[in-house]
Amino acid sequence: MTTTQTGSAMDYASLAQIATDHLQALLRIDTSNPPGQETQAADYIAGFCRAAGFETEIVEATPGRGSLIARLRSANPTGRPIMLTAHLDVVTVERDKWERDPFGGERVGEYLWGRGALDIKSLVAAELAVALAIADRGLALDRDLILAFFADEETGGGFGAGWLWQNRPELLDAEYAINEGGGTALRVNDQTFYLCQTGEKGASRLRITAKGSPGHASVPLDDTAMHRLGEALVRLTAWTAPTRLTEPVRQMLTTIAPVLGDAGTAQVDRLLAAADGELTWDDIAALGLPFDREVMDMLRATTRDTAVPTIVHGGHRINVIPSEIVLDVDGRILPGTEPEEWRDRVQQVVGDGVTVELLSEETGILADPASPFFEAIAATIDAIDPGARVAPFLVSGGTDARNIPGVKVYGFFPFPPTARNTEYPALVHGHNERIHLDDLAYGTRFLYDLVVRFAGS
Repeated sequence: MTTTQTGSAMDYASLAQIATDHLQALLRIDTSNPPGQETQAADYIAGFCRAAGFETEIVEATPGRGSLIARLRSANPTGRPIMLTAHLDVVTVERDKWERDPFGGERVGEYLWGRGALDIKSLVAAELAVALAIADRGLALDRDLILAFFADEETGGGFGAGWLWQNRPELLDAEYAINEGGGTALRVNDQTFYLCQTGEKGASRLRITAKGSPGHASVPLDDTAMHRLGEALVRLTAWTAPTRLTEPVRQMLTTIAPVLGDAGTAQVDRLLAAADGELTWDDIAALGLPFDREVMDMLRATTRDTAVPTIVHGGHRINVIPSEIVLDVDGRILPGTEPEEWRDRVQQVVGDGVTVELLSEETGILADPASPFFEAIAATIDAIDPGARVAPFLVSGGTDARNIPGVKVYGFFPFPPTARNTEYPALVHGHNERIHLDDLAYGTRFLYDLVVRFAGS
């Protein structure tokens, strides 16, 4: 493994190579969840951290499901620690759909292939490379630096960050953290904006149950469980929850507004001044924001609560009318919406012929961008990409940020504004996942410069 040079100037090419080497090794460790088996990846990382002088511990919520916590102590701390975090598990793969071995870590041209290349072993490798470089160079920090690499993010964090927060919170005692979830670069009227996740929706999932009389399918009945569920499903899919602007979305629009021209700025001001219930998605779409479809779909999802039907259970024989049909719904609610309120609202939408219950009760979360750490993120981006701005935003999915509520978590691992930004989303959780090495190098440099800028003494 290559090591960094000591001295006053950072060798970013060497740093990028270290991140590449670590990512390639991590991609070759199969941590598909289920079953996870993240301890094998934690063991790999622990060896480097211990050799570099980190206080290192692997914590298993259950055998094989290890999370790694490594702390580089500051000789003279003047503030609470900062944390670099990501997850070690990856989603499962359909091997026959991949052009290359999903756990081969193959380099093809300037791309590194493998499950986790984008979600999110690339961030693990970059954070590890940065922390080791800081230790190797003997840089003095005014805060402790914590690496926290969690198991089980892909299925909720019950064996990872969530378990650690409940059972070993002292290991996660940080003021700020960098996590996955942001860093996408957008070009708006010749201005570059990087989106920084400062909040996310909560997964308050639902189960809709319909019951009716069973019978022989050769004798049709008028009021069956299937009929009731069908009507409920039609109502649910025809319904759209009210549009609401959370603080991250408001700040994103405020940040972007100055480059939209006088008319665009006035329209944004009007939207921000709208009272509850006055705003619609058509109002936002009318801004004519020069975003691609992926970003517009994200914005639409993060300006309302959503209920997406995903799984149907019911029936056991083709000639039997079932007495019960169950529909599972992936519900995602904005910060400010309470799970019980959400359940009641969906019940009103689908009607009295079925019952709605909560399968999970997560609320949305927010991290205030008005902080010295967010300012350091923005200043670091401006130094690397002069003139670029950082805009807060809300994500529709979930990350481990929700499992460490005592830490101000910002999702930010930036890539430069290239066409690859539009290619990557389809590869996350998809086939042929891969990352361009220039993007890995860019994100790694950013993290190094951020830590030195914010915590360097």
